[in-house]
Amino acid sequence: MSDFRIRFLFCLALIILLGGCKPDGFDDNPSVEVPEDIPQDKPAYEILTDDAYSFKEFIHTLIDESSLTSSIPDAMKILLEAQIDTYIENLASTVGVAPEELWFRRVTYLYPSIDQYGSQRSLSAMALWLGAKADEEWTDISPDRICLMEHFTIASDAECPSVGYPFEAFINGNSLVLMPDYIGYGATADMVHPYMNHELCAVNSIDALEAGYKLFEELSIAEMTPGWSTSVAGASQGGGNALAVHKYMDTHSDVSQYWNFTHSCCAAGPYSPSLTVDIYLEEGTTANPVLFTLTMKSMYDSYPDILGKFDENRFYSERFLEHKEVLDEALDSRKYTTSEMNDLYFSFLMPEGEETTGGLLRIEDILSDEIMDKDSEICKALYECLEKSDLIKGWIPVKPMKLYFSYSDSVVPAENTLAVFDAFGESKVTLEPSLLMDHTLNCVYWMLDVMSHSENTTRKF
Repeated sequence: MSDFRIRFLFCLALIILLGGCKPDGFDDNPSVEVPEDIPQDKPAYEILTDDAYSFKEFIHTLIDESSLTSSIPDAMKILLEAQIDTYIENLASTVGVAPEELWFRRVTYLYPSIDQYGSQRSLSAMALWLGAKADEEWTDISPDRICLMEHFTIASDAECPSVGYPFEAFINGNSLVLMPDYIGYGATADMVHPYMNHELCAVNSIDALEAGYKLFEELSIAEMTPGWSTSVAGASQGGGNALAVHKYMDTHSDVSQYWNFTHSCCAAGPYSPSLTVDIYLEEGTTANPVLFTLTMKSMYDSYPDILGKFDENRFYSERFLEHKEVLDEALDSRKYTTSEMNDLYFSFLMPEGEETTGGLLRIEDILSDEIMDKDSEICKALYECLEKSDLIKGWIPVKPMKLYFSYSDSVVPAENTLAVFDAFGESKVTLEPSLLMDHTLNCVYWMLDVMSHSENTTRKF
């Protein structure tokens, strides 16, 4: 990999961590009108916001106002902005407009789906597609494809697609991008987030796809380009959820055919939650303690018939229980990013003699001896829940998948991706390995590759 590409990867790593918030002082465009004749009897969607922005101006403002990018060398920032300009120029050329005329339209919406309790629930999502604006006249651009994009792990509601502006939404070329909020964020921020409940997320995402497409048909003056297709993509938690959607498509052929489903493109996903927990327990330390709380709360909430007979406190160590109320309150507030939550965990749980763990938190300071004992009743119950979301068994892929992973990933171990490859083989799985990248940079590499292929109507592996 060239030095230029590596430098750009580091720049994009900072963009991933921007938090997804709209730049301060960036005014919404009021010229987009919302039709008033949407059927009100059990609507397929309900519009929350409908705004339009200049593509180039918005992205550059996002970069300029980030506290993270303000700390990088000017030369690096110039490199990043030049790369973004090239992408925007190529994209504008592809759709036949000048770069300054390229805009995007962002609609947030509610849609009906189900929650982890089997109840009907209104969830939230974001739809985004391109438009052109010249002489104050707006024109929707016909998308070449649909991209169902699954977002990475968040803890702050400000980062979810219907509230913030995830960078993954802007890398997909001339696509109708649909990004669902997971339960626990957006319209359901008061609920437990079903982290790694892959089956539920797939159902929610398919429902978001259906509602988002109907929304586009009814709001946009443009139509999908003839021959359009649908793909699913995501990184980190989003990678696992994207593969779960792929599984849903391939095990529901009528749904797959209806959406012209072609492939998935996933990075560093926890495709086997039980394998992921296995490796964490073997390692004995972690830099991401909030992931343990997210996992335990999700499994406990999602499968009360299995874990409900146990007191939730039995999951955690005595040290953790001393601070559980404060940590739970912080997590439930949805005010803190995963990085900020991890810092909070470290401030409470890191024992004296930090140097003995290399600056990492010991898992025994988070989880109880009982939950870490694979022969215990509660641990067996936990694994029974985790295995319900295992994506390496229970189906046979029909469409191809491309999986990005790194052997140096300490957040989502590479064994997840290798297990998928071992299960399904090279006829369905294309691997994109990296030897030296950590989790964030590996996800950035995925983003860069998605961006570089986004001008092609048909993605080829």
